[in-house]
Amino acid sequence: MRSGLDDLVTFNHWLCLTRLRAAGAVMFFTLGLAWLRVGNISTPYAFAVCAGLFAVSGIGLSWPSLARAPRLFFYLQSLADLAAITVGIGISVHGLEALLFRSVYALVIVPASLISVPSGLAMAAAATIGHEMLLVHERGLVPGTLWGVESLMPPFLFFLLAQQCFFYGAHLKRKNTALATLADRLEESHQRLGAEARTSAALLDVARTLSSTLEAPELLARVNSTTRQQLGADWGATFLVDAERGTFRLVAVTDADGAPGELARLELPVSGWAPVGRLAAQPLVVLTGAEAERTPGLGARGGPLSTTILAALYREHVLVGFLAVGFRSLPLLEREQAVEFLSGIAQHATIVLRNARLLEEVQLASAMKSEFVGAVSHELRSPLNVMLGYLEMTLDGAFGPITAEQRQALGRTREQSLALLEMITALLDMNRLEAGRLPLQRAHVSVAQLLEEVCRQVPESWRRPEVQLRRALAPGLPEIETDAGKLKTVVRNLLHNAFKFTERGHVTLGAGLTPAGDLAITVADTGCGIPSDAIHYIFDMFRQVPGSGGGGVGLGLHLVSRLVHVLGGTVTVASEVGKGTCFTVILPFAAVSGQRPSRHSPGPLAPSADAA
Repeated sequence: MRSGLDDLVTFNHWLCLTRLRAAGAVMFFTLGLAWLRVGNISTPYAFAVCAGLFAVSGIGLSWPSLARAPRLFFYLQSLADLAAITVGIGISVHGLEALLFRSVYALVIVPASLISVPSGLAMAAAATIGHEMLLVHERGLVPGTLWGVESLMPPFLFFLLAQQCFFYGAHLKRKNTALATLADRLEESHQRLGAEARTSAALLDVARTLSSTLEAPELLARVNSTTRQQLGADWGATFLVDAERGTFRLVAVTDADGAPGELARLELPVSGWAPVGRLAAQPLVVLTGAEAERTPGLGARGGPLSTTILAALYREHVLVGFLAVGFRSLPLLEREQAVEFLSGIAQHATIVLRNARLLEEVQLASAMKSEFVGAVSHELRSPLNVMLGYLEMTLDGAFGPITAEQRQALGRTREQSLALLEMITALLDMNRLEAGRLPLQRAHVSVAQLLEEVCRQVPESWRRPEVQLRRALAPGLPEIETDAGKLKTVVRNLLHNAFKFTERGHVTLGAGLTPAGDLAITVADTGCGIPSDAIHYIFDMFRQVPGSGGGGVGLGLHLVSRLVHVLGGTVTVASEVGKGTCFTVILPFAAVSGQRPSRHSPGPLAPSADAA
């Protein structure tokens, strides 16, 4: 009972906080409707009601004595919410808008229904009374007021909502009860193990050890070595069970004196060893005497085992394997401790093995995704190139003269097709990077010639008439050993990004040497700039600055970052909203791939240059 009251105190505190957020949301929504001139809502009255709700929450949060009567406080604040909603709708809105605002009653019905069925029914009934009072207030007590669709539909929805909440509330209570029972059991287990500090520390060490890898072969070997070491066992092994085939096999064994032998490559029938069948129904099996000596795959030297403990590994309540540890001598008291400890190891090993399986499935799904994306990108790019070819021929007059309106429409179609081709190419390059199929082809490259070639190949569709492309290349730039194709992609993507966000002014491509003697390539623009809070994620995959309007899928800068990393360099960005952005790529003249790029280090904007 005390726990229920404590929960209600917490619930009351939560209601006070959510009331503050809801009242604030109503105020902003009302301001938005007034600014848009939508509806006919009395803003001052709505604000007055919201202020009253702020006051109710303020009292509830600042008056400690209310916590001593949580049930009374819950009903008082629920009634206050109902009254505020009813009065607020009645004085600030009328007509269809008033009917639509009836849905706000859900803010009172839902929490009450989650508390208990009587409180939910009471709040639904109170909301119904408030709704009918509003109808009478608006239309008068005339025939048909209380029997129309407007009168009956909201109460039906109120009680339907309460009924749904009863179901979820009961489900949550059952979950809470189950969790409380589990918590009690865990507490009992903790108390039992509390006096055995060594066992608790050992279990923690096992958990850390097993969680340090998800590679199945290494994991199974680690299970054996850790279990044997912590238990002081003379022998340990892990077996996997194939339920469909009805067989089990030895997959890992640790034995200072012996080896798994030929048995590690054999599948044994489950029916051939009775203890395996028992593991399907019980998590732990203790074998002693002659039964322990007949453990398959023992192969141990130095004397027979007197005790063997088997701990089951389950997946979806199906036996998929088991751990086995053997002792030549094990007193009864130590046996009980070993059983508890091995049970803990088995539970954690089950989770880790399941995670390893999930990781394998995720890796397989990722490989299939990459293969699918690559295939689809190729299939999309081929017909798109054909379409662009016919568009170019049509614009050139190969199929006869076209009108100015047709030329304009075909031009827009060409621009959108080129944008689509850029996105498909970016996806294909990204997929190749992810799959490791974008090899590095190093050669000596003239930086000046490469950058001039990139400038000549900038499509006209990227540039606005008000934006100039400038060059600021230092004279006498030496050659660099790098992958020319990937470097071109980096510079093109940075230029494309700069043109997208620059409406007037210029985009400057610069290159020079750093004080350390490395190559620095800069792309600076006079565009809208990047907010400071967005700098940290602009290189992330599929991330764009909200409201930037740049289009695309958010792969350009991510591809730049990945390619620069492959080339052994770094990329940094400096930006100021309203003034422009500068990206700086630093590449060593004999770059070595594998360094982690520092992607967010600020730097000064590159100076403008007037070279055409």
